[in-house]
Amino acid sequence: MKNKTGLSNIGIWGSSRYLSRKTIRSVQENNRINQGVVYYEPSEIEAFFDNNEAVGGMLFSGGYKTIRNRAIIRTIECAYMQGYSVAIIHNGNAELENELISYLTPLNLLDLVNAKNPFYEPFLGLNNNEILQYILSSSSKEYKIGATGRYYINGISDFINTKHIHPYTDMYITCPHFTLIDKINTAEAKGKISANEARTITSQILQGESEKGNIEAFFSALSQQADYILAKKKNLNKATNFVQTALQKAIFSIDVRYASNTLLINLFVSEAELLLSRGNKVFVIVDGELFTTNNLLKDFINKMGSSSLVAISSNDAFSAFNGDENSFYSFAGKCAKIIISRHISAYSCEKISNLIGTYDKQEIVPTFSQNTNMGTFWSYGNTKSASINTKRESIIKPEEIQRMADDEVIVFDKNNNEISFVPII
Repeated sequence: MKNKTGLSNIGIWGSSRYLSRKTIRSVQENNRINQGVVYYEPSEIEAFFDNNEAVGGMLFSGGYKTIRNRAIIRTIECAYMQGYSVAIIHNGNAELENELISYLTPLNLLDLVNAKNPFYEPFLGLNNNEILQYILSSSSKEYKIGATGRYYINGISDFINTKHIHPYTDMYITCPHFTLIDKINTAEAKGKISANEARTITSQILQGESEKGNIEAFFSALSQQADYILAKKKNLNKATNFVQTALQKAIFSIDVRYASNTLLINLFVSEAELLLSRGNKVFVIVDGELFTTNNLLKDFINKMGSSSLVAISSNDAFSAFNGDENSFYSFAGKCAKIIISRHISAYSCEKISNLIGTYDKQEIVPTFSQNTNMGTFWSYGNTKSASINTKRESIIKPEEIQRMADDEVIVFDKNNNEISFVPII
């Protein structure tokens, strides 16, 4: 009869020392807590904004434009309620304009400037020195006006003033430069201005004459970029701009059409800077890739602070920063709220994932060891065990961003120290 030794005598094949189910559940729960993502039921994007919460910089990137527009409307409401002078600058977002009209027009709180409402007059309400500063600060590399140009510009402004007319942009655009001094002399001869006035204005024109070509080129380019929205003599009674809208406690919106309309965008930035210099709190919403090649707007964004806030809305905000990681992360780091949805670019997804951050993830790591028993009965086997290791992992992986639906968003709310995932209804 064969001796029945039993398992106790022949060794345990595949002997295991697995972690208990309780430990596994504990690891999973720790990872959920460490990752820190709150999963909400389908909700409205508006629910993630609070009028009583301190407003800050905002970043809306990816997904449906409709959802980003709704986030912009709530941002406007929050900023306005907290005393900010609010403006929206965009390039042809008619859908956003319709949202603004629907929400703000019944409240008489909207000044809308676009091709259908060509009432933009950046010089409205400014004195001659402020007009001069606007022009000089708005001149770009391609249309730079030298220091002596200030005399020529002041000469034009002073001559306009003698007609008891407040200078407006179209007058500088249509200025008859080659016959300007002749017109000054004619005005003196007809007794419309004094000899002293004529002498002073002519002196200014002559001092700055070396910059006449640059000034003419500046206003010629401005005309090409902005003629579709500039107020003209026939509709000056409807003229408006960001500064005047802010004085009226309303919201200003301007469609600049193209990012290449550098001088037009620069004039808008000059308005925001003037408001800041006057002590206003300013909130500028930039919709679209308008600052990719515009240094003045980019500088305004980069120096964002508590009195000068910016919200950026784009289908790919990282690309809008022209791939400049430092600028992108610097801006995002100062934002109170970041709302992310699906992106097509894998590279942008990677950068946005890095922005959201990492967490300590626990991993169950199996180990195997081979053992041999050389006692009375020869036997051998493998021993399986497991240990828990910790590694850093993305809170939201790049591929998860890329796989999101266009109506799903990740809300990174720094005020409430919360990262949430929510389908939007």
